[in-house]
Amino acid sequence: MRTTKPPIWLLMSATVSSQMALTIFLPSLPTIANELSVSYGTAQLTLSIYLFAFAFAQLAVGPLSDNLGRRPLLLGSLVVFTIGSVCCAISPTIETLIASRLVQACGACGGVVLGRAIVRDSRSGPEAPRAMGYMASSMALAPALSPLLGGQLLGFFGWRSNFWFTAACGVAVLVLVWRIVGETAPKAAPRTTGVVRDYLDGFRAVLRERRFIGLMTATTCASAGFNVFFSGGPILLIQVMGVAVETFGWFTLAWAGNFVLGSLVSSRLQGRVKSLLLIPVGQVVLTIGALAMMATAALGYVTPLALIVPLVLMGWGNGLNMPNAMANALSAVPASRVGAASALMGFVQMVTAAVLTLLVGYVPHDTQMNIGIGVAITGIVGLIGWWTLVRRSPAG
Repeated sequence: MRTTKPPIWLLMSATVSSQMALTIFLPSLPTIANELSVSYGTAQLTLSIYLFAFAFAQLAVGPLSDNLGRRPLLLGSLVVFTIGSVCCAISPTIETLIASRLVQACGACGGVVLGRAIVRDSRSGPEAPRAMGYMASSMALAPALSPLLGGQLLGFFGWRSNFWFTAACGVAVLVLVWRIVGETAPKAAPRTTGVVRDYLDGFRAVLRERRFIGLMTATTCASAGFNVFFSGGPILLIQVMGVAVETFGWFTLAWAGNFVLGSLVSSRLQGRVKSLLLIPVGQVVLTIGALAMMATAALGYVTPLALIVPLVLMGWGNGLNMPNAMANALSAVPASRVGAASALMGFVQMVTAAVLTLLVGYVPHDTQMNIGIGVAITGIVGLIGWWTLVRRSPAG
């Protein structure tokens, strides 16, 4: 039976599918580069193009869902995601793989942007940050656990099996959404302007909210730090430090597992500690973790074990920051513009991650120093955004 308050596990499943596709193939990047006779930097374009396409597709999906509804857009997104996954699995060249990743990403964005919007539509009060915490945890765990799964699939079945697996997940979630998810978007007001004007007005309304911009900056910087490690981590750990591809996922789990712990602590503190105050605390912990990573590199400890404590701190920082920043950001805009706000937040997150991915792909990875520097920069910028746009705003 369809419901206007879909179970959180189903919304998490839609998010997990798209986030899993982002990183499940990371242990396969060196293999893809060798098999398709390209450089590692070229193979890494399959990650960068996914981030860019994901980002720009959200700008269409989010505002359209404010007018056409969440359900039809989510179903359509899942169909496109599944088709893109199959195309990735059968790609004979790097060019077709990159193009297929673009299609896959255009479909994947619906799971994230519409999942957040549906949470905002169907939940309010303290329930909203808690639900957003579950969503944020799934967004962290999926890309972190996926390389662990991807490494196993690579070892047993080859790199193409990663994309067959994401296609199967897409079909499963599509069937569940079709059967369970009803329409949750508030009824759109009659349009008095053209489609393009209405589309642009949605973004203008969101961008006028100073607090939204500050909170979006905080969550963007936290997720950017996450992507800095996921981009540079495979070559550092696998090729420089000699970690087996099947083992690489355990290091991503050190970050993501502690993200979940931080998110759970954040949920427990709801009602006792102002959620806005947990955001800068998370940014500080994230930055300390990055500085610890830089310190281990400066002292010459270029070993897998030297990364554990920094990754744990970074995970805790993200867990305290992201759920609260996302929930407060979507609460700072009118209900009729939640789709546009969710899309804009996702767009900025993904473009930032894509730019950082390109940069990280072409800097030296002989130590963890450059990864630490990248994460530290994101932590500091996030703190500045929170202080100037949220803490010093009239409602801060």
